Amino acid sequence: MSVLADKIEQFILHKLLEEEEENIILRRNELADELDCAPSQISYVLSTRFSNDKGYLVESRRGSGGFVRIIRLTPKKQDRTPVLLQERLPAVSITMEDLDGLLYRLIKNHRLTNNEAILMHYTFDALYKEVDSEAKRLAVISRILKHLNLRG
Repeated sequence: MSVLADKIEQFILHKLLEEEEENIILRRNELADELDCAPSQISYVLSTRFSNDKGYLVESRRGSGGFVRIIRLTPKKQDRTPVLLQERLPAVSITMEDLDGLLYRLIKNHRLTNNEAILMHYTFDALYKEVDSEAKRLAVISRILKHLNLRG
């Protein structure tokens, strides 16, 4: 089921990236028909890959008028002290929200595909979870963005 679950997750992430808002409303049965799977498989993906600890809130209403609302939770702005990379440089701080906004603009301008943006999102997310030093994170992010071969 992993391949099907990946396909469902990719579809939902694609829909989330398309929207201007940080949430989408889907009909479970229509989505299941479109992806040629059972509605229970949609439910499985929603519960395992779009949970609160992964940054999503899923609201679900069953029945004939039922729907699924997926909301991307944005981290609350934290009072952070920007890191000085060098004494001569201005203070620099970048959040996952900033990076997601950049990825969204790159998709809208057809400079990245949805799959590339999703991959970049997870790369940056892993970087934030694994690297505590904001200066080191920024250095890696800058290097990645510098070496991207953007279309256009």
